[in-house]
Amino acid sequence: MEEFWTTMASMMGFWAFCQTILYTIFPPELRFAFLKSFHKIFNFFTSYCYYDITEVDGVNTNELYNAVQLYLSSSAANSATRRLSLSRGLNSSSITFSLSNNDRVVDSYNGVKVAWEHVITQRQTQTFSWRPLPEEKRGFILRAKNKDKTVVLGSYIDFIVEKAKDLRRKHQDRLLYTNSHGGSLDSRGQPWESVPFKHPGTFNTLAMDPLKKAEIMADLLDFANGESFYQRTGRAWKRGYLLYGPPGTGKSSMIAAMANYLGYDIYDLELTEVNTNSELRKLLMKTSSKSIIVIEDIDCSINFTIRNENGVGKINYLAGSTRAEDGGKTITLSGLLNFTDGLWSCCGNERIFVFTTNHVEKLDPALLRSGRMDMHIHMSYCSFSALKILFKNYLGCEDDQLDGEVLKELEGVIDEAKMTPADISEVLIKNRRNKDKARRELLEALKTRAERNRVKPRKMNINEDEDEEQERRGLYGPKQDCDLLQESCQKFGEKDDDQKK
Repeated sequence: MEEFWTTMASMMGFWAFCQTILYTIFPPELRFAFLKSFHKIFNFFTSYCYYDITEVDGVNTNELYNAVQLYLSSSAANSATRRLSLSRGLNSSSITFSLSNNDRVVDSYNGVKVAWEHVITQRQTQTFSWRPLPEEKRGFILRAKNKDKTVVLGSYIDFIVEKAKDLRRKHQDRLLYTNSHGGSLDSRGQPWESVPFKHPGTFNTLAMDPLKKAEIMADLLDFANGESFYQRTGRAWKRGYLLYGPPGTGKSSMIAAMANYLGYDIYDLELTEVNTNSELRKLLMKTSSKSIIVIEDIDCSINFTIRNENGVGKINYLAGSTRAEDGGKTITLSGLLNFTDGLWSCCGNERIFVFTTNHVEKLDPALLRSGRMDMHIHMSYCSFSALKILFKNYLGCEDDQLDGEVLKELEGVIDEAKMTPADISEVLIKNRRNKDKARRELLEALKTRAERNRVKPRKMNINEDEDEEQERRGLYGPKQDCDLLQESCQKFGEKDDDQKK
């Protein structure tokens, strides 16, 4: 036995000596050419073919890598693999299974057996790069027999992608992304940070006129199922929605309902964190398909200037912002328009753009036209039909459980009161344990608000004109925006003159 180990030690020493001689005598170029020739000869005689699926494809995230990772996470949990990586995101409700480094799993599809291997290696240190890459290089290696190449590259890959879509919608938590670092990339080459999206809002709980709500849901469903339509008509598979109206009317709840209805992720874009048009494009490139890109309160975060005589518009940051002091760190209105409807807007599929504003008259008409904001949705004060939805949400009362006389009183005063769903919800929340008290206090609050509106008729008329102006602007779009804006300025100027007199 001792002679055996002595012989093995001698052989290992001899092999190390030979390696030293090879590395000393033969230059790296010759060794590389030898290895390349060896691999060619090996591949000629082997019966297997290999495919690399990397995490990053150039500067973009490889969606096929994400699909394979999700597909294998479901099959790996039920396989004979003895070593798996378990992970659970912050506030996530599910545990994710994934292959550990250099581990393999065998999969079969229609009688064809393939092997997957997960490979993680450290990337060489980058001296300088305009687009920093992740520190780790991740990828999957797919091994299949040469005779099964057609099946693997055809229906098997398509099967994985479709299976991943179903798994993502059923099990994976939706994510809410934010660009907290502006457009700069983190260590993994991503400009977005994410948390699980747990908002419970749905269209069933959204306080809105049922007919209007059904129209929006049908439009969303047509968009989600319209891939062939958009391809046939030569349009980018995207759609824009403008939500406008007073604060507290449910614009954020509408976005949550849209995301939960379609199963899309949300990208909350903070424009004040973006320095240049180039950073804006980078953020767009790093968004995934089946997502909603949101810019909330666009009239508050930045100031739009109406285009000047040269047709140039610029987005100026609000006073007090550190970016406003540095004139070189601004993004142009043209950059935002190209973001929503330019060539860069079609770098992904099945995306929805949503802008919200309290003052639609402040937005540039070019931003409101069809193709950018396709559907304008006016979020108005609470109506009687929306009030019944709030009763059901907070008090658990159906229509037949409500007193007829109380309903008539509520119906007669709610339009004149002009209360937002948020204000009404607060009254119901405080008294949710006593339904009768909640209805009485709400009726009293509505009557008080209506009486206050009647006492100040001139102020009420001005508010009505403002609401009417917003609704007209949202409905008619940019065709009459300039005329409407001039008419509005003239109208309010005349009102101010009358008040001074």
